[in-house]
Amino acid sequence: MVKLGDVCELIARGITPKYVDSGIKVINQKCIRNFNIEYTVARNTDKNNKYNKEKFLKENDILINSTGTGTLGRVAFFKGNKKEVLVDSHVTIVRPNKEIIPSFLAYYLHLNENVLVGLGRGATNQQELNKSDLVRLKIQLPDLKTQEKIGNLLLKYYESIKNNNRRIEILEQTAEEIYKEWFVRMRFPGYKNTKSDQGIPGGWEVKKLGSLINISSSKRVYSSDYVESGVPFYRSKEVIQLSNGETISDMLYISNEKYRKFKEKFGAPQKNDILLTSVGTIGVPMLVRNNNPFYFKDGNLTWIQSSSNAKLANYLYYWLKSGAGQQQILSSTIGTSQSALTIENLKRVKVIIPEDTVLSRFNHLLSDIIESINNFTTQNQNLIRQRDLLLPRLMNGTIEVK
Repeated sequence: MVKLGDVCELIARGITPKYVDSGIKVINQKCIRNFNIEYTVARNTDKNNKYNKEKFLKENDILINSTGTGTLGRVAFFKGNKKEVLVDSHVTIVRPNKEIIPSFLAYYLHLNENVLVGLGRGATNQQELNKSDLVRLKIQLPDLKTQEKIGNLLLKYYESIKNNNRRIEILEQTAEEIYKEWFVRMRFPGYKNTKSDQGIPGGWEVKKLGSLINISSSKRVYSSDYVESGVPFYRSKEVIQLSNGETISDMLYISNEKYRKFKEKFGAPQKNDILLTSVGTIGVPMLVRNNNPFYFKDGNLTWIQSSSNAKLANYLYYWLKSGAGQQQILSSTIGTSQSALTIENLKRVKVIIPEDTVLSRFNHLLSDIIESINNFTTQNQNLIRQRDLLLPRLMNGTIEVK
């Protein structure tokens, strides 16, 4: 075991930028997701300002989100950029020295994000990952040749997961574009021959969400009910991560017995149901894509039981993601310091429902797309499970590195 500080030439926070419309890219916490850097949400700082040279990113730097609950501990691997790139003060730069293979360290830290989260200090809503704790963090360090082999082996898993995520993203964009074409631009099949009344096509109806399907929540689960393994338990944090296509950073579980009792007495989410975040970050929907068992936190999440009408489920999911759906949801919230969406208010939200033929054709068109998304998602879940089991076995010699 060695300390992280012993195998790094730099462990430091980024700059405090003054943002401008164009200039040097500055990576923030939102950019770091799924081990990757999303430059689309990066901002710019004035290129004429003077910055410490060591704060400009170098190829093979490792980035760690170091402020805030929910994003703290996320890791990304910087593989270089043709232009100069900085990070802001909420992100820590970890720059490996010659004692360690950068890719090995990056994968090691990513697969131990839960350890990084545990190092956070401060109030629940504003935790900080301090440099002093990172410097003292102990890591296992095999010889350089073994590090390289492990890094190359893990790379294959990361590349497969990354490629699947790209495919999922393209499929999601395709589904959203079909929704917009049919139900935002109103170019659905037969639209030229359909008369409208006040913008609503003939045969379509405006209905309250609560009149279409049952809307409820879960039974109370206490922190004392958490167990080491069992049935996954989702809070808003996990639903947002899954909705964004991310890996759950720190899974919680309840016992199989407790889940069975809840399911028998009160039911549990099924394929084509929708969970909706309803406190704090409001309006993020997650479509349940299979019948794998899980349970969820009451109050923070609302359960839209759309599995009772599978044909309607896909339409409602993409409506909830649309601008019109989001506007309706946000206008139905209550509270100021802590916004909330109550079940009763959600039931009163009005949504335009297409006539049955259009709805059936939309659902049929999306069925293959959604099935492909489900398949790639399942592949990734299996790859992630195998990857996460692989590293500790490679490190302790259970599996020989070839």
